Amino acid sequence: MDALMLSAKVNQGNGKAAKRLGGIARHYRATLPLSPLKAQPLQELSASFTTDFSYMRAVRFGQAARIGIFDATGFEAGDILVSGEGTYFVAAMPLLQPILCVKTERLVSIWRTAQASHDAGLQDYGGTTAANEKLIMADWPASILLSRSSEHSPLKLPGETRSALHTILMPAFRGVSLHAGDFITDEAGHRFVISSTELTDMGWRLTALQVTI
Repeated sequence: MDALMLSAKVNQGNGKAAKRLGGIARHYRATLPLSPLKAQPLQELSASFTTDFSYMRAVRFGQAARIGIFDATGFEAGDILVSGEGTYFVAAMPLLQPILCVKTERLVSIWRTAQASHDAGLQDYGGTTAANEKLIMADWPASILLSRSSEHSPLKLPGETRSALHTILMPAFRGVSLHAGDFITDEAGHRFVISSTELTDMGWRLTALQVTI
C-alpha cells in the first residue's frame, strides 16, 4: 500500500468520524476574487474542528488554527467550509498528516488606491479617497487577530492612544497579489491599512494597522 492509497483510507476514516463528532458543512471553492461564499457549494459533508484529536484541549484566545476532521477527498488548500461551528478555510493538507484549517470571524474586502495621473500642471488631491479606490477582493473569510505590538501616531498629540496592529490570515487567490498600502474593510465597519504581506503555502499572513474612516 503506497502513501496515496493510505491517504484515501485516512480520508474515509475521517469522514466516518466526522459523522459522529461534527455537523453538516458546506464546501466552497472560489472561482472569482469577489464573494466566494455566494456561489453554489460544491457539496455538503460532515465536518468537525478541534485543537487536538482527543477533544480535551480548549481553544485559547487568539488561536485560529484548528485540525479539520472530514473526508478531504477532492479538497484543495484555500477551500472554504461553512458549518454550525463557524467558517473555516483549509490552510494546508500535508499527506498523511492532520488537515490544518483556520477559523475565521470576519468577511473582508481588499481595496487598492488607483495610481494618480501624471499630467502636468495643477492637479487635484491625489491621495486616498473613496472615489479612487479599486475593489480587488470582496467578502473573503479571514481571521483578524490583535497583535501584541502597536504604533504611536507621528503626531504624538496629548492623550492620543497607540494604533492597534493586527495579524490577518486569509486564503490566497491565484492571480491576485496583496501589497503594503492596500486597505482592508470588514462587514463590521472596521478599516485597516496593510503594512506588510507574506504569501505562504497556507495563504496570506498580513500585518495591518487599524485606521479610522
